[in-house]
Amino acid sequence: MPDAHGLAAAAARAWFEPGSIDPLGQGHIHRTYRVTDASNPGASYVLQQINASVYQDIDLLTAQTQLVLGALTDNPDYIEQYQVPQLMMTIQGAFVVKHAGQEAPACWRMWRFVDGSATFDPPQNRQQIYLAGQAFGAYQRGLQSLQPHQLKHTIPDFLHLPAYLAQFDAVLQQSPVEELSQAKHWVELVQNHRRWPEELNTPNALIHGDCKINNVLFDRAGRRVLAIIDLDNNMHGHWAWDFGDLVRSVAFSRGGFNPEDYRACVQGFVAGRGQQKLDLGCLVSAPAYLAYMLGVRFLTDHLNGDQYFAVPRHGDNLQRAQQQLALFGDFQAQAQVMADIVAGELA
Repeated sequence: MPDAHGLAAAAARAWFEPGSIDPLGQGHIHRTYRVTDASNPGASYVLQQINASVYQDIDLLTAQTQLVLGALTDNPDYIEQYQVPQLMMTIQGAFVVKHAGQEAPACWRMWRFVDGSATFDPPQNRQQIYLAGQAFGAYQRGLQSLQPHQLKHTIPDFLHLPAYLAQFDAVLQQSPVEELSQAKHWVELVQNHRRWPEELNTPNALIHGDCKINNVLFDRAGRRVLAIIDLDNNMHGHWAWDFGDLVRSVAFSRGGFNPEDYRACVQGFVAGRGQQKLDLGCLVSAPAYLAYMLGVRFLTDHLNGDQYFAVPRHGDNLQRAQQQLALFGDFQAQAQVMADIVAGELA
């Protein structure tokens, strides 16, 4: 059976005869490669093996991705500032191809590589944080031509905290005693903070759904955003989920909460969203909400035997949960600081 590199090469032939094939990025979900066309070595592409255990309806994922790409491309304000990722069609005229894998047929797709791009994780300065926030805000604005019912959840109940807490409760009933004992402090923390404002659980906008800082492509100098990538989780959600996840990812990558980093996120996101009205309280509560949610997800997966987030060794997801729940605590402790910044910026 071919190794991972060989499987990627075989899949790439649905588009062209590949030249170089190199692993790309550090994503936890898809297996991703940067490939070149042997007949045109100067052109680079991104080949992805879609994780079909996470995205079980590949047809929905593909159709929805095309819908989003079309909406962004048709938005003159958006394309004036940012590039729209280009999904490549195979020789046979398809956007996804199934190819024999090591255990089951694998689904592959290919994007055109955004030339001259780079990610900065952690961001090098607050201007990059501002630009990332502005780009994600503009992205939400770019989806406004679509109707909420047009973007379904490609992962059932994704970013839906009540569903994650229900999964957590179910896993608690069947986890080994020694696992629960090891994670006791974090389980208690989750249980003590289950109540959140209902408005944060109520969808009210079309969103990107995965606003981590490493989903922003800058130019190589880090002075301009070229594109927003990873469009798999676009959906009808709460606008503040995107903002909260950006703040969370910036704080995590830069070693903790910093008021001026937070200010840059607020300024950028509000600028990108434009004239759309925002609930200012959600700008304060969303970072803690997203950190708590991700902590719950990591902890649940640890107690459930690491079935969702692939990890090198058991215990890694518990460590990830501890990190996110500690960050949640930081956000909770800094709520008044954040409220003062929001009031000062948006008064």
